[in-house]
Amino acid sequence: MTPLGITPHQSRVLTLLSRADKIGLRNSQLAEQLHIAARSTTEVVDQLEAKELVVRTPDPADRRATLIALSATGRAQLGELAELRRSSMDGYFDKLGDEDRAELTRLLAILDRENPRPVRGACKNPAKEN
Repeated sequence: MTPLGITPHQSRVLTLLSRADKIGLRNSQLAEQLHIAARSTTEVVDQLEAKELVVRTPDPADRRATLIALSATGRAQLGELAELRRSSMDGYFDKLGDEDRAELTRLLAILDRENPRPVRGACKNPAKEN
């Protein structure tokens, strides 16, 4: 991702925005999904806006709030990031033969089945519970 000048945090924000409604997300929604403080999200969004990868628009439901959405450039950059990841993964796994890949896939399927992921948003902030 570094060749495109996109940090891992920026990549995660772009990915979340790509899955959101076309109008975008509020900063607080991004922060919640990323499990980070809103001010940290603001910094990342500022960086992405400076690169013209996201746009901020007034929230039609609440004029005090701002929505963050992917720009056309951001959408294109996300496609390039996906291709870069695919290429990187292909290069990583091409050291394995077909039989080894099948075995790895079988083992990972067992681990995935036996260790279900928690539902998104199910993580609690202990500081908020007290």
